[in-house]
Amino acid sequence: MKCFVCGEEMTPYFEKKLSDKENFAEYLGKLDNFEYVRCENCGLVVSKTLYEMPREEWSKFSYNAHKALFDGVIDYKILDPSWFERLEIQTNMFVELVNLGIFKDDWRTMDFGAGDGKLANKINERLKKVWLKKFDEYMEPLDENYLTKEEATPQSFDFLVSTSVFEHLLGNQGDVEKVIDFIKPNGTMALHTLICEEVPQDPNWFYLLPVPVHCTLWTNKAMSITFKKFGFKGCAYNLDAQMWLFFRDKNLYLELKNRKNELTGSYFFSENFVDYWKIKPYRKNK
Repeated sequence: MKCFVCGEEMTPYFEKKLSDKENFAEYLGKLDNFEYVRCENCGLVVSKTLYEMPREEWSKFSYNAHKALFDGVIDYKILDPSWFERLEIQTNMFVELVNLGIFKDDWRTMDFGAGDGKLANKINERLKKVWLKKFDEYMEPLDENYLTKEEATPQSFDFLVSTSVFEHLLGNQGDVEKVIDFIKPNGTMALHTLICEEVPQDPNWFYLLPVPVHCTLWTNKAMSITFKKFGFKGCAYNLDAQMWLFFRDKNLYLELKNRKNELTGSYFFSENFVDYWKIKPYRKNK
């Protein structure tokens, strides 16, 4: 298998076998063994098992895994103990950027993979207007603020936010290109996903528990290549929100950077991808 990011060869890295307890047969069927391969050049790791599934089968697997979360079968406090705290901080960040006029009132916006819309709802409630529209290919719209597939047109959005989505994209089927292609040539993307210096060679890594639905595991080098490939010209990382901002408009990036003293939280800036996380990606309680 070739790496979809850099085109180099991917080689076997590890296997993960689910126990009966982890299998959640009602949601995931009988699938219980997952193979992972790693790019020898950029370090990207993907689930070969999920990448080689027929698209319809993979979509069903992904939907059912998330349904287990929404149904309470998977405890989000174990899966992602900082989820709600992080949502609040991310909301504060976006509200501040809009109130400061750095992010514009009249932008066409999309929360891609919005799920049940927690982040967008919080932002819109704080701003007292519908600033961030929601979009999810796999969920029925829960209110009128979801974009339809007909409204989700390529290269028409000034701003797109993607939280906890990039680890679910099948790179070998053009999913990454599809998401980024929603943004205008001068658009901005906000990204939250786990990006580390090196993916652990560990089938018991927390990011694969309790169900290994994360099919694409990003490294700094892989994301740096992707950042350049899609024409981004500036990057800001908000450590508190664990959110990257990718800018195609160099002037907008420079405006944010020049006004950093007005901003809350710890920001890091670069004209290239901000490869902040160098430590091993394990939780403190491991």
